[in-house]
This record gives sequence, structure tokens and C-alpha cells, in this order.
Amino acid sequence: MRPGTFIEERRSGMDEKERKTEMSGHPAPGFVDWFREASPYIHRFRGETFVLVLDGELLGEGRMAALAHDIALLSSLGIRLVLVYGAAPQIEAALENRALATMKSGGRRVTPPEALGPLMESVGRLRFEIEAALSQGTDGTPMAGARLRVVSGNFIIGRPLGVIEGVDFLYTGTVRRVENEAIRHHLDQGDVVLLSPLGFSPTGEIFNILSFEVAAKTAVALGASKIILLGKAPEIRNGRGEAVRQMVLPDARAKEGESLRPLSLLYEALDQGVARLHLIDGSRDGALLLELFTRDGIGTLVSRDPFEHIRKASLDDLVAILGLVRPLEEKGVLVRRPRERFEMELDHFIVTCRDQTVIGCVQLTPYPASRMAEMACLAILPEYRGEGRGEQLLAWCRSEARRKGFSKIFVLTTQSSRWFMERGFGLSGPEILPAERTIPYDPDRKSQVLVSDLGI
Repeated sequence: MRPGTFIEERRSGMDEKERKTEMSGHPAPGFVDWFREASPYIHRFRGETFVLVLDGELLGEGRMAALAHDIALLSSLGIRLVLVYGAAPQIEAALENRALATMKSGGRRVTPPEALGPLMESVGRLRFEIEAALSQGTDGTPMAGARLRVVSGNFIIGRPLGVIEGVDFLYTGTVRRVENEAIRHHLDQGDVVLLSPLGFSPTGEIFNILSFEVAAKTAVALGASKIILLGKAPEIRNGRGEAVRQMVLPDARAKEGESLRPLSLLYEALDQGVARLHLIDGSRDGALLLELFTRDGIGTLVSRDPFEHIRKASLDDLVAILGLVRPLEEKGVLVRRPRERFEMELDHFIVTCRDQTVIGCVQLTPYPASRMAEMACLAILPEYRGEGRGEQLLAWCRSEARRKGFSKIFVLTTQSSRWFMERGFGLSGPEILPAERTIPYDPDRKSQVLVSDLGI
């Protein structure tokens, strides 16, 4: 490719607006929006420990060079990184080249003494390739000037797996101990720690250990916040073959299939304190960054706690609530009210949170003397509408009103009456409004009063 060709091809794909934006010296609006979305994650992740699992099948396709730039970026953002790599395809190929047949039981390879040579050769070669990719200069790349120091060693103490259901696994092992203090020392120095699927015993033996087990035990020992699996389409899929974006741990465990069995080792880390597991198709360029720095990601997120939930609003949510409501006030959908009123009535607000970001809200004001509650300020971010979140907030309001012993819930609206009527509300009039409601009905606004009987 001749000099400048890439830039010319990129520009040829721009529309006129994008071309003018670039020529003016300002970044494209899409970049600004993305950077704003990414900024809370950049702030949140600094100082956290991530364990990245690099699948051997992915490494066999030469993806390490591209991944190295993204790993360097994560490190430059202050994220403490431990890389664990698998080598199953490479070990399989080495054994075949030497005409060595090994058996598997329960998803693990039985490792006889004669297999140790090709096993160590395969694992060692991969280690050198990964270290070389992470050590290469970054001049002429988006991470120009960045330097990674990669550290590896005997951080995993192993022991024999032993005999299970009559099968002697020989030199296949399990993790006895993680040298977590030694790893932390290197992470404190800004190093990236690289771990192989091998464990070492105090007597000098070497054991073949599943990379998923190494990753899980290391993440727990270090108190890591995430385990990130980069593989070839490792996402959990639904019955239509579509990647499931978020799952809580019990639902993930309920999924069946031979391909999902190895993930059980990673699920155990969630049981022991690791907050999240990300399953990412690493063959996609930029997949690691898209998963970590966008709200919805591109892979499957498995978490101990729900990724999206409804809760009571707090003072920290005030700005987000105003951001949801103000556009609807400007359109006349909601009545404009001063910020001070939102502050005074904040205890009556409920919010929908998605990965700690408020994407929806509703206000439920109680009128105990009349045994009624008023629902107001129902708002969802535009990009999350049409997916049932309004119904979820409505259901929450109905449940909360019943719990408090109210018999009816009502709403005043000028543009959303059809939506509420389709969900069990009936038309009424201002005469049913509670006497203790301090805001008088405004006849000039011509709001419709809709009521839902809670059956109490």
C-alpha cells in the first residue's frame, strides 16, 4: 500500500458532513458521544484488577499482535492486568506430530510422562510469541510511546489431580496455591503478569492445568473485579443462535451444552467474589474495548448481581433524572417544574439502572388519607425504549402501592393516555384527585386523568 492510501480510502467512505468535520480540525460527533459514554468506565476501572483469558484457538490464528495494542491501552489507563493463556490446540497438534495419543476424561486431558515434552514445547512457544507481541514497539500505532513490561514465572503452585472415577490423570494437575503477593508486587510496579496453563510443585514437578482454572483461582486470590475470556465466539447463545448480552449466574449455570461445561470453572470464581465474567469473540477487531467501554458491550456478561435493576433514587441520581425529564418537559409531554421541587420530592422517585447508569425513572407520590398514589415523570432514555422498561416501572409502582395498602393508582397525562389504557387504566375526571394533593388540577393543560384499581 502506498503512503497515504489508508487515509485516502478512509476519507472516501465519509459523507460530506464527516469530511467537513475532519477538515475543520474537530473530531467527529460520533467520537465525542463514544468518549462521553466511555468516560465513567475509564474512571471506574483505574486501579482495578482484570484477569484476561486468551484462548489457544484464538492465539493460533495470529490475533495476538492486534490484541497487544488494546492490552497496552488498558494498562495505560491504570488497569492492573493478569493474562492467562490456553494452549489446547497447540498441544493437540504437537502430540499428533509425535504420534502420541492421549485420552480425556471429564473435559481434562490425561498427561502421561511422554506428553510433557511436547506440552512444554507448545506452552513455551506460545509464551514467547505473546511476550514478543506485547513487547513490540508501538510507534506508528494509536499507542505510540507506550511500553509494557511483561512478567512471568512460577506463580502457580500445582499438585496432581490424582485418580478420579478410576482414571489416573498422571501429570495433569490442579491449582494448590496462587502466589498472590508476588503477583501483586509486580502489578503494583505497573507490570503485566503472564500466566501459562502450567503449575509447579515444590518438588520440581510440572503439571498440566486447565487455563480456566488458573484464571479463576488467580482472580479470586487477587480480588479481581473481572474475568474476561477472549475466544472464538464464546458467547452464550439463545435458542435462535443469538448472543445473550447479559445473564445472572444462576441463569448461566442453567444453560446446557458440552461447549459450556468448561465455563463452570469460571462461574466458581463468581461464587467466590469476582463480580463479573465477560465472554467475548476476540476475532472481532476492537472487541475488548467495545465490551469494556460501551454500556451494552458486544459479548455476554455473566454477573452475580443483575446488570439492570430497579431501585429507590438517591441524591446522586438527581442529575440523571433531570436529564431524562427535561427533554419531555420541553416537548410538553411533562409539566415543567423547578430543580428544587425535584430535590424535595426525590424520595418518591424510582430509577432503572443499567450498569450503574440511570436509564429510566418514575415518581410515585403517596396520598395515604385517600389510599391513592400518583404516578408521574415516567421517562426512559430513547435508546432503551420499546423493550418493556416502562412496563417494569409501572409494575413496580403497582406492587409498591399495594404493599402500602393503597386501593388506586392514578396518572395525569396529555399524550400517553393510550399507553396507560392498554395497561389497565380507565378514564376518569379531576374530581377523583385526592384532597391532600397540593398541586391543583390545571384545566388549561387539559390533562386526562386515568385510574387503575389495585383490587384492594
